[in-house]
Amino acid sequence: MKRFIAPVAALIAAFAIASSAMAASPAPDKATATYEVDFLTGMIDHHAMAVETAQLCVNKAIHEPLADMCESIVTSQSAQIELMQGWLDDWYGLAYQPEINPGMTAQVERLASLTGERFEVSFMKMMIRHHSQAIVEAEGCLDRAWHPELAGLCADIISAQSVEIRQMQGWLCEWYDVCGYFGDRASAA
Repeated sequence: MKRFIAPVAALIAAFAIASSAMAASPAPDKATATYEVDFLTGMIDHHAMAVETAQLCVNKAIHEPLADMCESIVTSQSAQIELMQGWLDDWYGLAYQPEINPGMTAQVERLASLTGERFEVSFMKMMIRHHSQAIVEAEGCLDRAWHPELAGLCADIISAQSVEIRQMQGWLCEWYDVCGYFGDRASAA
């Protein structure tokens, strides 16, 4: 029995070493590596925008459940930003800081100028659209990510943000009689 255990233990140790080496290495082909870097940098920027607007919401929301959700968005997406930055560094040797483009900055400024019900409705509509975009990107990631950790994060993004979308749709309908909002730009006015 001891003869059998030693080779199995050696095989398990070799697998663990190989797995950790693979986890710290880039994707094996240039196209996949480029996709992962582009996805990670894009999602970091996307999350940074969500964090910035959710921080506004924590202070401006008039409904406590919405303020609580916003606090959760700040916490969870800030942690995901750090995780993705770590992967960029570990897998690709890249240090990356979030960038918010001028269009996003204008959206944040417009939202910051609103109060009360106008703020809540605008915030929820904007975040539904924002989450919907992240879900589309994350669905593509499930098919294209080489690192299983990244695919797992993408699945988590889809799950969490789908729940938040449904919750905000319910609040829009319950609190403001804005029912059936799915984030299409035509009805976002």
